[in-house]
Amino acid sequence: MSFHLFISRISFEYDGAVEPLFDELSLSFPGGFTGVVGANGCGKSTLLKLLSGLLKPDRGTVSASGPVVFCMQEVFEPPAVAAKMFTATDGYAFRLCENLKLTPEMLARWQTLSLGERKKLQIATALFQRPDILCIDEPTNHLDASGRELLLRELAAFRGIGVIVSHDRELLDALCSQCLFLEHGKATLRAGGVTAGIAAQESEIDQLLTQQQTLKRELKRTKTELQRRREKEQKSRNADCKRKLDRHDHDGKGRIDAARITGRDRTAGDLAKLQHKAAERAETELAELGQVKKAQYGLKIPYGGYSSRNTLLELPAGVLPLGESRTLTFPELVVGNRDRIALTGDNGGGKSTLLRRLLPELKLNPTEYLYMPQELDSSMTAAIYATLRELGRDDFSKVMNVVASLGSRPERVLDSASCSPGEWRKLFFGLGVLRQVKLIVLDEPTNHLDLPSIRCLEVALAECAGALLLISHDQMFLEKTCSTHWHIADGVLRKGFLAQ
Repeated sequence: MSFHLFISRISFEYDGAVEPLFDELSLSFPGGFTGVVGANGCGKSTLLKLLSGLLKPDRGTVSASGPVVFCMQEVFEPPAVAAKMFTATDGYAFRLCENLKLTPEMLARWQTLSLGERKKLQIATALFQRPDILCIDEPTNHLDASGRELLLRELAAFRGIGVIVSHDRELLDALCSQCLFLEHGKATLRAGGVTAGIAAQESEIDQLLTQQQTLKRELKRTKTELQRRREKEQKSRNADCKRKLDRHDHDGKGRIDAARITGRDRTAGDLAKLQHKAAERAETELAELGQVKKAQYGLKIPYGGYSSRNTLLELPAGVLPLGESRTLTFPELVVGNRDRIALTGDNGGGKSTLLRRLLPELKLNPTEYLYMPQELDSSMTAAIYATLRELGRDDFSKVMNVVASLGSRPERVLDSASCSPGEWRKLFFGLGVLRQVKLIVLDEPTNHLDLPSIRCLEVALAECAGALLLISHDQMFLEKTCSTHWHIADGVLRKGFLAQ
């Protein structure tokens, strides 16, 4: 069966936005998966919603061959079709549940599921509907290593048209035959996975930078030559001017008349005009090339420093109930003022539950630590936006500097209606610089962030003063930022050191 998905000259702009996200965009998507990559806020999620029919373009058309299913980033609510999947009698539904380790009772305890478990259930439900076209937004958010492997296997078996937004390089390289790069309203399709696409993009930028420098040198040379010819033209005109001659100097006047007849003064003027046109051409070529530069990301987190307290937390050994007769057994847990702790484990193992248990035990005022949960819900994003509106000019500038250093445009994130989950996170990090933070507690901080921002945050956390307690499935991220390792497996937390 043949499938098709294409968009023709679509334009879309959010109300109140400073500029449209898409303008006259046309694309065709082949069978298999197409990856969509780009900075937070460039329109990746919006594109999926346009393809899925959840948003309508201001102009242009979207054409799809059949049913389209959209998997959003957020997993706040259980999928509407999940119950039907668990009661289905066909072999495909059974295989999905078996391979992804899903059970009907998960719906009854949705609120106690880890976000990774929710994500697997969300994507399984989408696959169960056997769509012609599958649009998935950040499928590996919250997933542990085994969950990623299981999910990759199921997605690789999909035979329709898939469009996938992700910051997961391994996933994009494994699944995608092409990647769509979105940047500043432009869309560029490049063959292969994201690694090949990024290499091609960087090569293109290097070539454009070389071309830009060549044009700048040529423009400078042309303008210098234009100035020289204008001076020569003026000198020629001065030489051919009778005003400076004595009125009785008939020989001098004759020579000037002869020069005018032979066109000596016109020749100098013509050469100056030709050089002026050459300078205009060089300026036009440079303008058509546009602004070319490599993205520079850099973030220093001025979060106060180390606490005067040597110990920020002491929790005696104990057992933490996780629900459904499951428990987490942990030894005595201590957090020092210079500790950098990675908390890892499988989805559903109790990492986030333990984190919430630890926060009330901290020997710090709430203003002295920064805590970010896995997902920023609507109440948190509303509070962020309200806080921004009340800031003075200096504090507001500090927050926007963090946002800009993480690769987002401040004028875009000020529009809360179109603010992406990654941009909300950058605003959250930005607000953190307004407090004297002694401890940073982050639950899956790289979720929703674009690739350059993840690398930037990794460096920033590695260099900042204070203590860290991080939950993440990104092993490389943890190795760059942490030294102590708390790992949960089979209902038990064990302490050790993280391999660097």
